[in-house]
Amino acid sequence: MDPETAAGGDGDDFIFNEYAIDDTLDPLQRLVKYHNSDFSLQRLVLIRELADTANFAGFQETVAQLLPLLRNFVQDSEPTVRHVFAQQLFPLAEYVVRNGEDKGYQECINTLLPYTVELLVDKNVEVGCAALQTMKKIANLVRDEHVEQHVLQVLLTLAKDDRAEDYRVVAAQLFDELAEKLGPKATEATLSEVSTLANDPSFSVRRTVAFSLSNICRVLGQAKADELVLPMYHALCKDEVWGVRKACAESIVAMSQNVSNKARLNLIPTFKDLSEDSSRWVRVAAYQNLGQFIHTMQRDDVTSMFLKIFTDMAFQSDGGDSDFAEYCAFSFPAVVQVMGPTRWGELDDAYATLLKDVQWKVRRSLSYSLHEIAKIIGTEHSEKSLVTALELFVRDLDEVKLGVLHKIDEFLAVLTPATRAKYVPVISSVESENWRLRDAVAQKLGAIAALVPPDVVAAHIGESVLRLLDDSVIDVRCSTYHSAAAVLKRLDEADDRKYFAEYSQPIMALATKNNFQSRQMYIYITQQAIELDAKKVAEKMLDHFPALAEDPVSNVRFVLARVFANSIANNPAWRAHPKAAAAGAKLVEDPSAEVRAMATAQRARLENIARAAAYRE
Repeated sequence: MDPETAAGGDGDDFIFNEYAIDDTLDPLQRLVKYHNSDFSLQRLVLIRELADTANFAGFQETVAQLLPLLRNFVQDSEPTVRHVFAQQLFPLAEYVVRNGEDKGYQECINTLLPYTVELLVDKNVEVGCAALQTMKKIANLVRDEHVEQHVLQVLLTLAKDDRAEDYRVVAAQLFDELAEKLGPKATEATLSEVSTLANDPSFSVRRTVAFSLSNICRVLGQAKADELVLPMYHALCKDEVWGVRKACAESIVAMSQNVSNKARLNLIPTFKDLSEDSSRWVRVAAYQNLGQFIHTMQRDDVTSMFLKIFTDMAFQSDGGDSDFAEYCAFSFPAVVQVMGPTRWGELDDAYATLLKDVQWKVRRSLSYSLHEIAKIIGTEHSEKSLVTALELFVRDLDEVKLGVLHKIDEFLAVLTPATRAKYVPVISSVESENWRLRDAVAQKLGAIAALVPPDVVAAHIGESVLRLLDDSVIDVRCSTYHSAAAVLKRLDEADDRKYFAEYSQPIMALATKNNFQSRQMYIYITQQAIELDAKKVAEKMLDHFPALAEDPVSNVRFVLARVFANSIANNPAWRAHPKAAAAGAKLVEDPSAEVRAMATAQRARLENIARAAAYRE
């Protein structure tokens, strides 16, 4: 090795030894030794473990040794350290309050809360944001009799501090965020300060107030919100700075949710002014919130003229405002919910236009909400307007197809039986190189089978299920097991037995195939039949369980043991079944320790039965 390399190696070792934390020390000893280290990474590691260190040290040592060291971290030169410290203050406060009784509570309000307040006005934005969240949480630990002294007075001090606008910005946020903790009486008492902040020389403060009035309204109640808070909001909507007016546009939904119906109607002209603002940013913010704003209203409150402002967004892609169509599509279900089926005619054209929007995000948004809109407008309107949407979506990009398949069974359930049967071939034949799309189809075929006649199931759904059982991706195969059993159950209910016989034959054959994965597949499909309470189907499929319990491949026996533990041993309807019991008796004597352990495991019922095969335990 040449001298330079050797020197370099020695240098690296020196750096490592110089900055490594001695792992022979316990957590509290490490904090005491390294809390004022010159190396910020060491301080960061210590801070991330602060709550754990307190738990290790116990309450008495936390007060005696840990808390006195924290002042260094409030004033740490590294913003990342201060940021993590702000996040750790609440878990630490919880610990001392929970474990120190009154003494711990005093440490919380006299030590940890002041540190949080100090970090609220940190020059680093991320530190301030973290401290804000911590302040909200620690405030909830403060006893009601101490709220005025330790919370309200802090807010009032910040609100009156003229040294920097950041103090008043934080005060404006906290008056709203902590309104519930302050209670109606104290919150009403703060309104004079909130009003002063709403007229602050700094537009940043006024903008924050515009964002921060809804919780105050909710705590005060509608009558006082209308009288005392809404005038402030209306004044801010006319502020000379567009950033303040934009904040008003972004908070109009929250305001509408917390005022009276009469006051809500008075917000409509305010919205119109914002939607016609001289600033494009304000206009965009207004339109972005229009759908949700309408959703806060009652149907009779929304005039045709006001509703047209919403529907006109659907036609603005060609005019250059492409985002408006996306906003319209996203909030369309919310607006339809308010308008109901009787006013679908006022929305139909806009919906049809959005269906063909050039932006795939618009179409994707509509595809995910198709079933919800169908439930609201009912069968007649759905068959007239929404089946066209279905036809377009299943031929669209995979992202759009995934949306419509997400709840396709719920959409089909709204349609007439004849229309359902018409579209089953379209849905069941959806194919793609994208395995997630095939997985989505696999998950839904069983639910669709329950909605259509057996002949349709046999002709279209059964074939698709068998194809997906042979998919190259294991997740797709796992998703198909539930559908495979659901189709078996549906066809077993049919008067014509030929459908069941033809479909069940290849599935029953899986139990004796040379490929061990096929035998595992058979076990999982049987599990789904049991979970679906398809008694006759499960009874027939259990015939192979005793033989599978002696399968030469241990992985097959393990899968059988897992199914036994998850769906039979904990299932009163099946655990005493002779065929299941015979298989279980063999499994508990299996030569494999893993199989024996699984067969005797005490398991709760699975939460997501359809995904049982995906559990890897």
